[in-house]
Amino acid sequence: MLFMGVLYHLRHPLLALDLLWEHAVGESMVFQSMQRGCAETSVVAEDYEFRNESPFEDPGFPRMHFIEHAYAGDPTNRWIPNRACVEAMLRSAGFQIVAHPEQEVYLCRRGERKVHHG
Repeated sequence: MLFMGVLYHLRHPLLALDLLWEHAVGESMVFQSMQRGCAETSVVAEDYEFRNESPFEDPGFPRMHFIEHAYAGDPTNRWIPNRACVEAMLRSAGFQIVAHPEQEVYLCRRGERKVHHG
């Protein structure tokens, strides 16, 4: 399955990845998305204390930039993730990143989804 250049146009990108995992992707997927911001990724803890704001100041923390009007003259550009965000979203949706052959391209395998208790 190919999922290329679509994520940042979607209103609900994580839901789209969840639905791909559930209904469309067989064994593997090639994923590509525009990325902006820091290309570094930081180790993310399983949980943070409520008053700990330091992760949000870390440039390598997963983040998604929201575009209210347009980006590059395109009003359908809604979200632009950094690299850490793309990788975290793929993992969260249940994909294993097998390879990262180019800056914005990932080869993924359909894996197990983590069950969040709470």
